[in-house]
Amino acid sequence: MRKFYIAFQLIFTVGVVSGQAQSLYKLNDTYIDLETFTKADASATSDSVALAEKDFKKKSRFAARFNVVDLMGEIPPVVYYMDRPFRVIDDNHIGYKVTPGSKEIKLQTNSEEESIEKLPGSHFVLGLSDGILNVQRFEGKLGYRVSKFDEWGKLKFKQNVQHTLYIDKDGSDFAVPYLSYFAHTDRFMVFTSLNTRTVHKTVVMDLKDGKLNNIESTVCGVIRAENELSFKGYMLRDETAKTLKFSIAGSMWAIKEPNITKVVGETLLNDSLIIFARYYKGTPTVSLAACNAKTGKVVWVGQVKQPAGAPDILYMSAYKNKLLLEGVIPGKNFLEAFDINTGKTLYCSLD
Repeated sequence: MRKFYIAFQLIFTVGVVSGQAQSLYKLNDTYIDLETFTKADASATSDSVALAEKDFKKKSRFAARFNVVDLMGEIPPVVYYMDRPFRVIDDNHIGYKVTPGSKEIKLQTNSEEESIEKLPGSHFVLGLSDGILNVQRFEGKLGYRVSKFDEWGKLKFKQNVQHTLYIDKDGSDFAVPYLSYFAHTDRFMVFTSLNTRTVHKTVVMDLKDGKLNNIESTVCGVIRAENELSFKGYMLRDETAKTLKFSIAGSMWAIKEPNITKVVGETLLNDSLIIFARYYKGTPTVSLAACNAKTGKVVWVGQVKQPAGAPDILYMSAYKNKLLLEGVIPGKNFLEAFDINTGKTLYCSLD
């Protein structure tokens, strides 16, 4: 089964510029004007300062959704906190500079000098609003190790999360890997059993202090709060009932989902609505709908034009009264826009 890893590198932005200013949406090698859905005029994008002020993916409150690290692909070499660059040096060290031009300071992250599993993306750093997060995946019973540092490299907490279940089988341990890193916001990190059918579990880590909360279900989607900085709920996978369960701020309801073992969800909250897109590993199918967040009653269904290949990742965001849906596919990404209140299609880059 193909593994999907979705990671979010959050760089907190204090003070968001006006909606009118955040009108340029980068799609592949060009910019789309979200007011008119036309390619942005060259003169409007030639000035890097002007472009930075209008860049939707960097300036809107949804900016963190687009800072994605694909753990089976490219890892950003450097992240910044308090204008200081941090990077992974090797399995047991990260480095940072007080200023971009100063000498790099080397931090030892593992005094035990364990050897981590040699997989792409098994060691990466993330920028948060109040520090730097160092995430490592070790082989064996140590599991994930998550360490948080301040701008001077001082350790704020270190926490381990086991990712493999060991079963006594004929007098020896039988390893069942089940827990994968799934997503994070500025405050919480989620590990879940999305890629296995033998264990159904989710672990949520509080990034303020490293405390863990266990959920005895598989999460296949996270529901961010409207401010985008925390989680308000989860999409839970129920293979027995063939349903997706939505747990949102004390409310819980479910929808039928025959392809439960393949579905991954991306969601957005808008007033009393939860808008969600389901996409399926191994197929190009994308399903878009909006429901009442408390009752699950369907308000509208959107018709997504299917790309040629299955999307690896979906980005969902909003500009004024427009819902934006970008799919990451081989070749070129696609962008569709819908009326956020009715689901009517407003634009599709595939046309």
